[in-house]
Amino acid sequence: MRKLPLLLFAVLGTCAATCAAQEPHSLTDLQSTARILMVFAPDSSSASYKRQLELIEHHAFELAQRNTVVVPASLTSNSTDDFFPGENLPIVTPAEQADIRSKFHILPTDFVVILITQDGAIRIRSASPLDIRSLTASLDALPRH
Repeated sequence: MRKLPLLLFAVLGTCAATCAAQEPHSLTDLQSTARILMVFAPDSSSASYKRQLELIEHHAFELAQRNTVVVPASLTSNSTDDFFPGENLPIVTPAEQADIRSKFHILPTDFVVILITQDGAIRIRSASPLDIRSLTASLDALPRH
């Protein structure tokens, strides 16, 4: 199970506080307040999925500073395994998984990382884990809302 350091939450004044205060319940709710980084995998034991979540966990502060919320979506995951409190929105039901995968044209066997801007545009779509430097550079190039 992945846990973020408690110190991280003490210094965060970005998305974690905003999202918690507004209590978003869907991607649509989140989209107007944050950038969304979606990580899809066929199962939670996928090497690419584990690597991407590990990179995200190690650089959670940088992502939070850039108002980015992580949405882990593996077909076999236990939602508590992929949960980063206050900074993500796990997709937990099979219906939610099917809907979101259909919307973004992602097969159940695919590993895909998608960055969605606050305007709803797909900024990055990758079939391999994203390097955090490239990701933060892309986030920095986006306008702030």
